[in-house]
Amino acid sequence: MLRFTQAVRCGRPLTRNRLYSSIPNKSRVQLVAELRKLSNAPIIKARQALDENNGDFDAAVQWLEEDMRKSGAAKAEKVKDRATSEGLISISVLEGGVGSRIRSGSGRVKASIIELNCESDFVSRTEEFARLANDISEIVAHSQTHQENTSSPFTTLSVEDLLHLSHKSGTVGSLITDLIARIGENISLRRAMLLTSPTSSNTAYRVASYLHQGRVGALDLISLRPSQSSLFNDDSFIGDLEKLERALAKQTAGFMTLGISEKRNSEDEQETVLYEQPFMMLGGENASIPVRKVLDQWQEKWGLEELAVSNFARWEVGRD
Repeated sequence: MLRFTQAVRCGRPLTRNRLYSSIPNKSRVQLVAELRKLSNAPIIKARQALDENNGDFDAAVQWLEEDMRKSGAAKAEKVKDRATSEGLISISVLEGGVGSRIRSGSGRVKASIIELNCESDFVSRTEEFARLANDISEIVAHSQTHQENTSSPFTTLSVEDLLHLSHKSGTVGSLITDLIARIGENISLRRAMLLTSPTSSNTAYRVASYLHQGRVGALDLISLRPSQSSLFNDDSFIGDLEKLERALAKQTAGFMTLGISEKRNSEDEQETVLYEQPFMMLGGENASIPVRKVLDQWQEKWGLEELAVSNFARWEVGRD
């Protein structure tokens, strides 16, 4: 679908302006060229759009939109049974929590993680596919589908419902269909999850996120109870905390993390427990110290009553 309105990326509006001039005396060659810039349509389609609309540029744009919509639906139907084993994980953080530099005014956490699949590794590495994955994760983060009464801060969302979720340029489903029409490969939204922080009067929540080459993603919900709330106004504390949070998210993603503190039967299984892993992602002298001990030391250093990873999600393309 052709887009002329604003899109939101990482909380900031990106204006996509029309690429053509409204001056009426442009030549047919110039109009065809501008139609192609605007829509990525083949030259034959751009010419046909002008012919069908007696040279009216605005009408030609609308004609191309409708034509792309129809051809996209037809291509999507044709390739819908093809396997989609490649793809990307995408994360969007809408609100980062107490003291966060990411829209922290509310003090809440709101973030999303999605997996978008395609047929080939080549397509998964294209800018268009990455942009689509990012757009969908942002739409999910802005959605109001979280179940407030759930016991978990993570809510698994219905893919079918998300495909019908409205967006400025249509629906999530139409965004996917549009790209299928352009690249000719099957694309599917495999899963999506929304993270929102619990309501608490004495515990502060923040989110840590990390993506490794788009193939592995982690969202960690961090809980803190500072002895004094003024700590969140201390730049040194926030800087130190952000470094720790990023290392925790990288640790969650970098290891095959399955749990936070649960005991496992074997030494190999213990490596899947976050708190028992050597904190390699923080580096330095902490690289050989278990995550649990580093968190205890950090908590003591800043005089916190609590510092913990209270929940997390670790996703890898093609793996449950």
